[in-house]
Amino acid sequence: MAGGLQRRAIAMSRLVLIAVFSLVACAAGFAKSGTFSSMPPSLSGINAEAPRYTTEDERLVSEIAGSILHIAAFADHFEPGDPFQVRNIAATPTRTKYVLARRADVFTVVVPGQVWHPASYERLARSFMADAADQTLTEDLAQDHAALPATLDSSSIAAQNARLDRLLSEHPRSAAIHRRAALLLGAAARQQTGAERQAVLCRITAHLAVARALHPGDLDTEARLAELQLADLVAVEQAAGLAR
Repeated sequence: MAGGLQRRAIAMSRLVLIAVFSLVACAAGFAKSGTFSSMPPSLSGINAEAPRYTTEDERLVSEIAGSILHIAAFADHFEPGDPFQVRNIAATPTRTKYVLARRADVFTVVVPGQVWHPASYERLARSFMADAADQTLTEDLAQDHAALPATLDSSSIAAQNARLDRLLSEHPRSAAIHRRAALLLGAAARQQTGAERQAVLCRITAHLAVARALHPGDLDTEARLAELQLADLVAVEQAAGLAR
């Protein structure tokens, strides 16, 4: 009996050693193949106690992502909860890659030089605007049939803002109305400077990213107009930043 138990113990020890060596061999294989090296950098430095951002551009990316999250939370009736923490993980002269962490969610966003680029946030918007767990999106086809005034002063902007707020509350999944909201915010941004204008640019970017997610494909005339207006405003902001 004792001899049998001893033989079983030796056999188990051999199995354990085989398993250990197999894991080591697999790890070596992954390392040689580059599988581990291709994984995103560790996010252990981003936690509840860490700062949400460490640079101005990280702050702006966090603000854009937060605006998208709040739009989705309103559309699907959930609490937005924790804000995004953002880190720049790679940069070249033509693009910058950010990692965004929130609870168990981790996203990457790549922007071409400046952060106010709606197409860069389309995948993020699609993820948060998705219907339940199947990642499909339902677009509300509602339109804003009223023409925006050719010129907008402070009082007319306020009146139009109230009207579009009502439409967005009724149709939070309408790409067309999100584009209208972006156009109106663009008119407001022209009357602002500094941090106020930057905040509006973040909101415009969020609305246009959501519109892209809800209605993917070629941009229609109003979508192109809204994105051209944003690009013009970004150029103004960049010039003002250089002058500051």
